[in-house]
Amino acid sequence: MYIKGTFIILSLSLLIKLIAIYFTNFDLFGDEAQYWIWSQNLDFGYYSKPPFVAWIISFFTFFLGNTFATIKTIPIIFYIISGYVVYLLSLELFNNKNQAVLTAASFYLMPAVSFSSFLLSTDVFLVFFWSISLLFFLKSIKNPLKINFCILGIFVGISFLTKYAAVYFLISILVLIFLDKKTRFIFCNKKNNLLIFISSLILVLLPNIIWNNNVGWLTLMHTSENAGLNRATINLFHGFEFLLSQILMLSPLLFIIFIFIIKKIKPSFETKFLLSFSVPIFLIVLLESILVRANANWAAVALISFFILMINQVFDSSKKIIFINNLFNFIFCLVFYFLIASSSSLSFFDRINGVSSFAKLIDEKHLKDNKKLVVEDRMLYSNLRYIFRKSKIKMYMPHNPKNKISNHFQMSNPLNENFSEDFLFIGNKTQLDYLKKNKKINKIDTISVLFNKIPINIYEVTF
Repeated sequence: MYIKGTFIILSLSLLIKLIAIYFTNFDLFGDEAQYWIWSQNLDFGYYSKPPFVAWIISFFTFFLGNTFATIKTIPIIFYIISGYVVYLLSLELFNNKNQAVLTAASFYLMPAVSFSSFLLSTDVFLVFFWSISLLFFLKSIKNPLKINFCILGIFVGISFLTKYAAVYFLISILVLIFLDKKTRFIFCNKKNNLLIFISSLILVLLPNIIWNNNVGWLTLMHTSENAGLNRATINLFHGFEFLLSQILMLSPLLFIIFIFIIKKIKPSFETKFLLSFSVPIFLIVLLESILVRANANWAAVALISFFILMINQVFDSSKKIIFINNLFNFIFCLVFYFLIASSSSLSFFDRINGVSSFAKLIDEKHLKDNKKLVVEDRMLYSNLRYIFRKSKIKMYMPHNPKNKISNHFQMSNPLNENFSEDFLFIGNKTQLDYLKKNKKINKIDTISVLFNKIPINIYEVTF
C-alpha cells in the first residue's frame, strides 16, 4: 500500500515538474546559460568546470533543440535514472526489493532532488555517476574481478569530469579501508586490482589533465580560490546554517525519526560503507562552512549514502512514517513548482525573472544599428548570449590583458585592447579604461530590473 501510494505521488511530482517548465516565464540561471554556451564549442575543459556538463547539453540539444524546455528537462531525466541506480544500490546492500523500491521512490521525492530538478547543474551529473561508482565499488568488494575495478575506475573518472568534488570518493575509500577489514584486504593485498582502478581512472581523466596543463591549470586555481581557505575566519553560525540546509534537503521528518532510532544501527559492512561515503564529506564541508563559507550543494553526494541509511533504519521500524514523509516532500514539490509555473514574484526567484524582457528592450531600443554588445557581468553575459542565440549580435567581455582572467568569456571572447568599432556597453564604464583607441562613452539609459539589485547602466561607445 505505502509503496503504491509513494509511486502515485512520485508520478504526480514528475508531471508537475514538466507542466511547470512549460508554463513558466522565468529565464535560465546564468550558470545554465553559460553551460549552454560551452556546449556550442566542445572541449576537454572549461574555465570553472570540467567538460561533461557541456557534452551532455550538446547531446540533448542536438536532438531536441536549444529551447528552455530542453535544457530544463535534462536534470529531470537524469534524476529519474539516478533513482533507478539508488534502487540497485539499496538492493545490492540489503537484498530487499520492497525496501529498494521505496528507497528509490523516496529519493526522487527528496527536497534536494525536487529543488535541483529545476536547475541544470554539475551536481545533477555528479550524483548520477557517483551513484554508479558506489554500485561498482560494492560489486568490486563482493566480487573482486579485474573488470569490476576497471569499470569502477572509469565511472569515478567520469565523476571527476562532471565536478572535481568527486575527489571525495577517493577520500571515502580511504576511510572505508581504515574501518573495514575486507575492503582493506582487497585494496591493499590485491595490488593488481588497485593498479587497474587507478590506471582506468587516470586514462579517463587524461584529456582533461592535458587541457588543464595547456591553459595553466586555470580550473584548479579557480576551484582552490573558490574554497577560499586563505580568507579563513571562524563562524559557527555558518556551520549551523550548513547543517540545517542538509537536514532540509534530506527530509526533516525522516531525519528526526532517524535520530530517535540511531542507537539501533549495527556496525555492519553496509553501515560502515554508507557512513564512509557520507559523514567524511559532511565534516569536510562543515569545516569549510565554519572557516569560510559553503553552499548547501557542496555536500550533495553525501546525501545519497546517508539517505539510503536513513530509509533502511526507518523501514524496519515503520513504512508508514516513510510514506508520510514522502507526502510532506510531495507538498513541498507541489508548492515549489506551482510558484515556478506561475512565474512567482517572490524575491527568491528574482535572479531568473525579467532577463528576456530586458534583452528585448535593449535589442529594440538600442541595438537597431549596432550589433556589437559588450557586457561586464558574467551571468548577464551568459543569459543575453543565450537569448540572442539566433541573432547576428556579436558579444564580447571586457578584460584588461594585464589582469588575471576571472571567467571563461574573458578567455574566449575578450574585448581586445585595440578594438575600434562602435559598441553598446552594459556595466561599469571604468572597465573600459584599458582600451587604447580614443573613444567616447555616453550613458544612454538606466534600467531597473528584478534580476539585478541595482539599476543597470547602458552606454554607447564610439571611436
